[in-house]
Amino acid sequence: MDTFISPENSFKVEKAISYLIEKYNESGKNPKPVVLHSLRVGMYLLEHGYDTDTIIAGVLHDLVEDSDVTVEEIKEKFSPKVAEWIDALSFRPEIEDPTEQYQEMFRRTILAGKIPMIIKAVDILVNSFYIHLIPDLEKQKFLLQKIRYFIDIASSLTSERPINELRDRYNKERDRLTKLENIK
Repeated sequence: MDTFISPENSFKVEKAISYLIEKYNESGKNPKPVVLHSLRVGMYLLEHGYDTDTIIAGVLHDLVEDSDVTVEEIKEKFSPKVAEWIDALSFRPEIEDPTEQYQEMFRRTILAGKIPMIIKAVDILVNSFYIHLIPDLEKQKFLLQKIRYFIDIASSLTSERPINELRDRYNKERDRLTKLENIK
């Protein structure tokens, strides 16, 4: 994929980044580093040659679930396509069970198409580098189970780099957890 981005499209991505920062600073609800994480997802997509709408959706992918921003606001500010993808990538807060919550969101992501699946793969990939920092071993196992579930449902996208990188990260984290459990 071509990693060139035109000045016009760079401006669109910068607009999304500014929007992310502004809106998250106004009403952010997650104690995790949402802005930094979102920028990492967007930059991965940029560096691997994805189109501008995909990069923008990557930058904004957590904004609806982690702030007061609505899908309708995303639609008005960016595009119906970007809003549709972000809606698919967002947890439904009315689902309380964490496993049901991510499984339902992954199903919606599949229905939304290849690009949301790629964005979700990059999202999970970026998050996977922090699993070892979670002190609760059971939470680490849960996150690994979530990654495995996603890899299984994304099996039709094995030609996509983010899916393969996520599979490699899963294997490394699984091996690390297995060694930890064998030590105890």
